[in-house]
Amino acid sequence: MGSTSNNTRDWLRGMELLQTRDITFSYDEEKVILQSLDFSLSQGEIVILGGPTGSGKSTLAKILAGYIPHRIEGQLTGIVYVNGENSQELTIPQISKRVSLVQQDVESQLCTLRVADEVAFGPENFREDEEEIIERVNQSLDSVGILHLKNRSTVALSGGEKQRLAVASILSIQPNYLILDEPSSSLDPQGVTKLKQTLVDLKQNGLGLLIIEHQVKPFLPIADRTLKLDNKKITSIELSSSTQIQRKSHANYPPSKAPLFRCNDLSFSYDNSKVISNLSVEFHRDEVVALMGNNGSGKTTFISLLAGILEPTGGDILLSGIPINKTPRNDIVQNLAMVFQNPNHQIFERTVWDEQNIILDVLGTLENGQSESKQLLSDANLYSMRERNPFSLSYGQKRRLNVTSTTVHEPRILLLDEPFIGQDKSGREFILERINDIKKGGLAIVITHDSQFAVNHCDRLVFMDQGTILLDGPPAQTLDRLASLGFPEYSDIGGVVDD
Repeated sequence: MGSTSNNTRDWLRGMELLQTRDITFSYDEEKVILQSLDFSLSQGEIVILGGPTGSGKSTLAKILAGYIPHRIEGQLTGIVYVNGENSQELTIPQISKRVSLVQQDVESQLCTLRVADEVAFGPENFREDEEEIIERVNQSLDSVGILHLKNRSTVALSGGEKQRLAVASILSIQPNYLILDEPSSSLDPQGVTKLKQTLVDLKQNGLGLLIIEHQVKPFLPIADRTLKLDNKKITSIELSSSTQIQRKSHANYPPSKAPLFRCNDLSFSYDNSKVISNLSVEFHRDEVVALMGNNGSGKTTFISLLAGILEPTGGDILLSGIPINKTPRNDIVQNLAMVFQNPNHQIFERTVWDEQNIILDVLGTLENGQSESKQLLSDANLYSMRERNPFSLSYGQKRRLNVTSTTVHEPRILLLDEPFIGQDKSGREFILERINDIKKGGLAIVITHDSQFAVNHCDRLVFMDQGTILLDGPPAQTLDRLASLGFPEYSDIGGVVDD
């Protein structure tokens, strides 16, 4: 027995391979997440891993990166080999030098307050010399297209910029293998294009790359293999041949005379840096509006102003004809809901059931809303998890909980910031149903980089650039105009792995 084990280790040692052998894992003794799973990733290879929400993709990533079992407890059997070495016999620093992970929640990985310091953090901990660190910082930031943000505060970055920063901070360590969990989730199309080129360059330099994605289409041209994790196992998958945007026509219903929202010369600044500049727009009932634009264009700031979370530094916002800063807070809670970009920022209770009912409790309608809460959780495939801690859910499950808990009281207005991140096909369909429910007599504004969603499900596309509105019109025509204005990447992006 020992001889066989030693022979296997001798054979694997020196191989440029990240490999699992017969991995089985559960966070508790009741539910098995992965079972007898074999997986391999070679240096100089790009592998895409898809699969339904909650299927264990992020768990596998944490096992490969050594977070499990070194930092996260659970029942793990089987072996992970990193270039022939058993990862359980290595320390976390030793593993992270070889295998690095960019997690779904990139904010949880940011440790410092300045972009350059964040990228320098890894090599500093490995005691690289100062000149080498400076060179790595500049190279890593340049490779993901944010060298110009080198001296920016990390707090002031957009979600997409934070995503790129997380990748840059990992690249500065120069690992053998890089795992990216939903890397395109917060990136604009330009960012995805830049990321793809970066990944190709890294592959050519000998890195092994595992890309965990629901939006697989942008990465297919650079992938060596495409796999699916479902029912605790990994299989090869065939993708739908039809991935082109279908130009769906929308009936041009005349908007109601009185807009739900009216913005007049709206402006907002962070630390004397103008983020929103003289923006004027109206939003009406019976609309689903796609709010698009490159990372850092002001989209999240804009809907935070609409929600009353931020106060404008200039101009005004009217909600049903009344200045939003003069609208009673209870009226805003009753009529307006917002789903944040990061689901962890919107979880407050200790069980899924209590989280689902938090708005009903605030509004004093808890008793009357129980049946609706149960139905929504069932529709979102979350009712069986009602006694669990919300933070134990997968990223996509947390996102659906955000949607169910903020819309259980049927608000008139729904603002969503990248709601489809981490969603498989059924998760997307559930969120689309909620958006369409709100649209009936109400308004949904959705921040997205998904042109397919805009064309197939939205009545308008509002495109922001440098803090103001560049274009506003029917989605298909607006995308065509964007191509002529120098944004061709928005005309063709998307593609979800079929479940």
